[in-house]
Amino acid sequence: MDFLALILSSTIAYGVSLLLVGLGGMFSERSGIINIALEGIMVFGGMFGSIFLSLVAEAAWVLEHPQWTVLIATVIAGLSGGLLSILLGYAAIKLNADQTISGTALNIFAPAFAVALVWAIQGQGLTDIKLPAFIAITAETFGIDSTTLPTWLDTLLFKKMYLTIPIAFILLVISYIVLYKTRFGLRLRACGEHPQAADSVGVNVHRMRYSGVIISGVLAGIGGMAFIMSSSQSTFTASVAGYGFLALAVMIFGNWKPLSIMGAAFFFAFFKTISALAIDDRLSFLPTFGLASPEYLYNILPYLITMLVLAFTSKKSRAPKAEGIPYDVGKR
Repeated sequence: MDFLALILSSTIAYGVSLLLVGLGGMFSERSGIINIALEGIMVFGGMFGSIFLSLVAEAAWVLEHPQWTVLIATVIAGLSGGLLSILLGYAAIKLNADQTISGTALNIFAPAFAVALVWAIQGQGLTDIKLPAFIAITAETFGIDSTTLPTWLDTLLFKKMYLTIPIAFILLVISYIVLYKTRFGLRLRACGEHPQAADSVGVNVHRMRYSGVIISGVLAGIGGMAFIMSSSQSTFTASVAGYGFLALAVMIFGNWKPLSIMGAAFFFAFFKTISALAIDDRLSFLPTFGLASPEYLYNILPYLITMLVLAFTSKKSRAPKAEGIPYDVGKR
C-alpha cells in the first residue's frame, strides 16, 4: 500500500507540470501559433519564481505565511512566462516570422539568460537556486500530526504535495470552460481553424492569436515552477530536462483537448515515476538486462515511450488546420 501511494503521489507531482505546459501549448496552437518555445518559457518562469523565493526566504512574513509566498512566486512565474511569450507572438504575428525558428531561438535564449542573471545575483559559477523547504505542503500545514496518519495516507497526500498541484487542476477546469463554454474560446478555436472566416464576422484574428500565445506563456511559466518544485532536489538549474518538448508530445497525444491532455500527462508521468524510482533503487525487482547500471536505461524510458506513442497515434491526431500559417488579411 505504501509503495502504491508513493507511485501515485509521484505520478501526480510529475504530471502537473506536463499538464500545465500541455494546456499552454494547446491554447497557442488552437489560436494558430505553434509554440515550440515552451521549454524556454518553463525555464524563464521557473527562474523568476525561484529567484523570488530565494530572496524572501528569511523574511518574517514569509515564514508566517509560506504558502501565500509560494502562490506569489507562482504568479510571478506565470507573468514572466507570459512576458517572454509576447516575443514569440510579435515575431509570429506582427513580423510573420517562421514560428518554429522563433520558438527555437527563445529556447536557446532562455537558459543562457537564466545563467547570466543567476550569476549576477549569486556570483559567477553559482547557477543553482535551492528552493526553501517551506514550499512543501505537509500534514503540519493543516495542523495535523503526521504520526497520527497511516503511513500510506501520509505518503499519498503529503510526500510530494505542492501548491502547484491544486492550482494545476483548477486551471484545467478553467481551461475547459474557457475553450468550450465561452465566446472567447469559440473565437480562439475559429482563428486556429479558419481565420479568414473568423475575420469575416468581425473577429480580430491578430488579437486572438496574441491572447492564445500569452495564455500559453502564463501556463508554461507556472509549469516551469511546478517542475522545479517536484524535481528531486527542488532546485533551479537553468534546465527543465526536455519537459517542454515532452509537453508538446502530451498535447499532440491529447489531441489538443484539455481532458485528453490530462490523461496523456499522467500517462507519461507514470513512466517518469518508474524511471525515478529505478534510479533510486526502489524497484529492485525490475530486470537489469545484463547491465551493471540499468538505471540509465530506465532514465530514457519516458522519452522512449513518448516516441513510441507518437509513432502509433500521430496519424489519428488532428491539429488545428491553420496552425503555423501566418494570417494574411488579403486572403479570403
